[in-house]
Order: sequence, then C-alpha cells, then structure tokens
Amino acid sequence: MSEPNDSVLPIGVGLVSVDGRLQLTPDFVNLLVSARECYDWPSGTGARRSQQIIVQLEHKIAEYMSRLDAIGAHKVVCLVSEWAGNNAKAHTAIVDANDSVKAAMLSSLRLLGGQGKPNAGLDRLSGLPGISLVIASKIFRFCYPMCGAAVDRHASYFFNSVSKETDVGAYGRAGTTFKREWSSGRHTASRLAIYTDNGYKHNIKEYVEVYLPLLTSIAECLNGTGKRYTCAATSSQKQWRPADVEMAAYYWWASNGAR
Repeated sequence: MSEPNDSVLPIGVGLVSVDGRLQLTPDFVNLLVSARECYDWPSGTGARRSQQIIVQLEHKIAEYMSRLDAIGAHKVVCLVSEWAGNNAKAHTAIVDANDSVKAAMLSSLRLLGGQGKPNAGLDRLSGLPGISLVIASKIFRFCYPMCGAAVDRHASYFFNSVSKETDVGAYGRAGTTFKREWSSGRHTASRLAIYTDNGYKHNIKEYVEVYLPLLTSIAECLNGTGKRYTCAATSSQKQWRPADVEMAAYYWWASNGAR
C-alpha cells in the first residue's frame, strides 16, 4: 500500500535563491499573509475567536513557564492536548498522568528550551503516555513560541509540496520530505508516519534538521522585507515567527489541499 502523494501548490508559489539568499515569490508571500490572517481552527470557530484563543493560550502557558514545576508542566501539556484536539483516550492518559510522568513532562519541557536542537525534549515527550510527535511539536510551539512550530499532516503536505526545482543554497532542496501513511484502509485521510520506529526516526529528524530551519528562514525573509500580517484577534500588525508560517501553511492546506 503506497503512501499518499504530495500535491502541487498554486503556480507561482515557491522559493528562490538570489546570491545564496532565500527569497519567497510574490505569490508565496501573498498566500502566507492571507492564510495567516484568515486562520481558523477548529474550522467554523471564526478567525477572530480562533486566533484569540491562541493568544490567550500563549499568555497562560508563558505564566506557567516563568515558574515551571511538575504541576505546571502537567497543566501545560493538558492545555495543549485539549487545544490540539488530541483523541479522547490519549488526552485522558495525559490528564491522569502520575507523579513520575509529570516529572518527566517537566524535564522534557526544560530540554526543549536547552542549548542546541530540541531533539532530546521532543523525543522524551513523544514517548510519554498520550503524547506523539505531533502533540510534542505543538507543546514546543506554545512553550517556546519564538522558535517552535507545530507539524501535522496538513503542514507536512504543504511543505513537502513547496517547489523542489529551486536552488535554495544550503538547504539543497526547497521543501521537506516528511513520511506519511494512510490512517485507515479506506484511504480517506493520511497522517504523519510516527507510529513505527522507522517513520518516527525519519520524521523527527526531518522536523529538527529541515522543517524548523526552513520555517525560521521564511519568517526571517518576510520580516526582512517588512511584510507583516494583521492578527484577527488584536487587529494589530505583527512580525512573523516560525509558528505563524506553520499556521498559514496549515490553514491553506486544510482549506485547499489534498486530504
């Protein structure tokens, strides 16, 4: 049974390299700005309310992170799991975590913000009851919103589909190569391949070594050109973070892309 195929983004949406420096095509900039401003999840919540919930969640989690202990770490993971729509069985496992697991959550969150790459923290989180790489990446996104970004099947489709014909200097390729798999025998939807050792190892490496640097570069490129987006929750213009690039990609693909 073959993996789901990537689709092609609209013509004109891609990355270019000028003298080794990453740039976005005008159509790519417009897509990201429009999608970020319209971001709405869960679908039907409305952009203003949906983005307001995220702003409030960022503030709440920042308070826990400022005085982090095991109880606070557990509350952070519970909040993100609930917001992310984690399945009921997994969310219950998180809510019912014992003291040992709560202590592991605390050490994981600290590892995420340590020096170097967040591999160790993500790996430790992903192995805890009710948490997978997808949820772990969302926890990273909220605990460290200036450098973290979530990944899921929609984001993996989007960035796997960014033009691979363009030379982007040090990346050697434009997009990512996340592995996905079918979530059911009826092929109604795909999911990020994280439920086998091989799929998990590939995708966590791709997340840390390609996805996060790529989203960081895109955010820096947008900020460098002065292209901001208007937050629907606050009506203020804001600079881009990797998480904002992910939110735009997620919303565009959820609205327009293959399932």
